[in-house]
Amino acid sequence: MKLFLASEAKNPVSFERLKEYVGGFEGKKLAYIPTAANGDGFGSWKSGGSWNLVQTLNADLKLVQLEDHRNDNVLDVLKDQDIIWFAGGYCGYLMYWIRRTQLDKYLPELLKTSIYVGSSAGSMITSKTLGVTDWYIGESEPGASLIPGLGLVDFEIYPHYEDNLYDEIKKRYKGDKLYLLKNGEAIIVEDDNIKVFGEERIFGN
Repeated sequence: MKLFLASEAKNPVSFERLKEYVGGFEGKKLAYIPTAANGDGFGSWKSGGSWNLVQTLNADLKLVQLEDHRNDNVLDVLKDQDIIWFAGGYCGYLMYWIRRTQLDKYLPELLKTSIYVGSSAGSMITSKTLGVTDWYIGESEPGASLIPGLGLVDFEIYPHYEDNLYDEIKKRYKGDKLYLLKNGEAIIVEDDNIKVFGEERIFGN
């Protein structure tokens, strides 16, 4: 299993690391899932930077809005993809549709051959819980933690971190292990191996 978990995957620094990690995009089968952004207004992602970016990569690009699917037919759409890119937005909304389409059940099998790319919310949902989203500073999702995360990693991620937020995060975080990622930073997970691109900031109780 290979995961590239970024604070902001479209950030030039993160993107160059991602491009190197996947061995370039040209000719690769890339499934782009913008569903998290639909939680902020359906189709709002169409004017977003990451959607514009992926269209320039000369990849075999497949747009996958989970809302267009029911039950497990999304599995047929995502199988045999080299890269599955989960864009940013609202974690709770994204996980609702992941569970609605049963993608959470099939993703571990898909990731035996596909690379998972997460950006912001797409990175946060790989944790076992969505607890951070309940109080995420400036853009909270009260109640989102009622939906379990994917459980692909044993830590949580706080994207778009800035140093002035540390004290407030310390007051609010009650979990065991939280990576604080600034834009331009990312975490690569390969099975049990973890590599941080950027400054390693881990907060926990």
